[in-house]
Amino acid sequence: MPHETNEPLRKFLHIAFGLFAVTLLWLPWRVAAGIAALAVVCNWLILHRVVGRGVSRHERGYDEGIVMYPAAVVLLIVIFNWHVEIAAVAWVLLAFGDGFATVVGRAMPVARLPWNREKSWGGLIAFIVIGGAAAAVTAQLFGGPSLVAIAVATIVSAIAESLPLGLNDNVVVPAVAGGVLAAVGIQPLMEWQTYPPIAWPWLAANTVLAIAGYALRSVDISGAIVGWVLGCIVILGGGPSLYAALLAFFVIGTACTKLGYARKSRAGLAQEKGGRRGADHAIANVGVAALCAVACWRGLGLVPLFMGIAALATAAADTTGSEIGQLFGRRAFMPLTFKRVERGTEGAISIEGTVAGVLAGFVVAAVGVAVAAHHLAPGFIGSVVIAKTRVIAVTTACAFLGSYFESIVGSFRPNIANGAMNLINTAAGAVLFWIAWHFVPMFGYHF
Repeated sequence: MPHETNEPLRKFLHIAFGLFAVTLLWLPWRVAAGIAALAVVCNWLILHRVVGRGVSRHERGYDEGIVMYPAAVVLLIVIFNWHVEIAAVAWVLLAFGDGFATVVGRAMPVARLPWNREKSWGGLIAFIVIGGAAAAVTAQLFGGPSLVAIAVATIVSAIAESLPLGLNDNVVVPAVAGGVLAAVGIQPLMEWQTYPPIAWPWLAANTVLAIAGYALRSVDISGAIVGWVLGCIVILGGGPSLYAALLAFFVIGTACTKLGYARKSRAGLAQEKGGRRGADHAIANVGVAALCAVACWRGLGLVPLFMGIAALATAAADTTGSEIGQLFGRRAFMPLTFKRVERGTEGAISIEGTVAGVLAGFVVAAVGVAVAAHHLAPGFIGSVVIAKTRVIAVTTACAFLGSYFESIVGSFRPNIANGAMNLINTAAGAVLFWIAWHFVPMFGYHF
């Protein structure tokens, strides 16, 4: 007999679990993370024995969503232990936003979304209204984040949840919500007396670049428009250093895509649409850096700036590694087993592509860090001394590890959309830099 899922029970548990977010008000974060980790084990081994196998979408009694939900909560609590209100709000958006999006979307679909026929306007609206209301109440209990931050995080999370990414919503929603809330909702380290001056020459250069990219058939019209918008955000928030890294990535990525295109096309390995990249590629490759730029603009310090550079270096390493590997790679193999496979296999890598990717990541890191060292030393926060060699080395390592992590994920889950994979590797590169910053001294401050 086919396995039948008790979807109402499943969603009831999904939503009800979010009520426990309020316990973060009084529980020490280590205790809360430990309880959530215990829930991972319980959902894996015990839950279906108590409420029945109908709670799972798999006949074995559990599925990845059941296990990933509490695992995501663990990560939120650990990462944001210093701003536990962000963990609580992101948890609530996962529980109430994603939960009611499914419930209402099935009961009152209204109309199918044009970008994902499997989801509806009814579900999207339910996510924003119910999830946003629950998040706002939670924020009031915790004394933050602001309603503006809640609104932005809710809308962006709802849109991300509706996209056909091939990723589990229990991963997408908390990751997007946590990232947006971190950039928009955290109290700045310093209040701007006046906002940074608008860099009109850089904005003009960004406009010329967008037009040139379209004229050279590197991007289509959607890629040119969205790329221009993201470029403006990067300039206004991250300044010349982050935009210089973006420019280096664009030049390297375009050159590697065009190199040997006819040969790659004959082998069925070339980028679609004649090498033109669209809005989805722009968001996937530059979205994390733009989020870091927003954090910079709000005065959250130097670390988001270099996280953005690391994200762009990772994007360069991934794009270059794929394009050069498909063109010159002699032997494609899986990243963990090293088993030889056909070129173009999802997640496969090659020595030639990997070396080229590391070099591309190094170039982007070097450009971004060099410009940052030049522009920030006079007085960004007092006087900043950047250990350039060390920062470049760390950023390059993050770029390599982030792109390698993407290959590992792709080898296990080949059905994940390419845009989602690019978001994964750029986010991984940024997070790895954030982790490294806690252990490797890279900045010095003189007041």
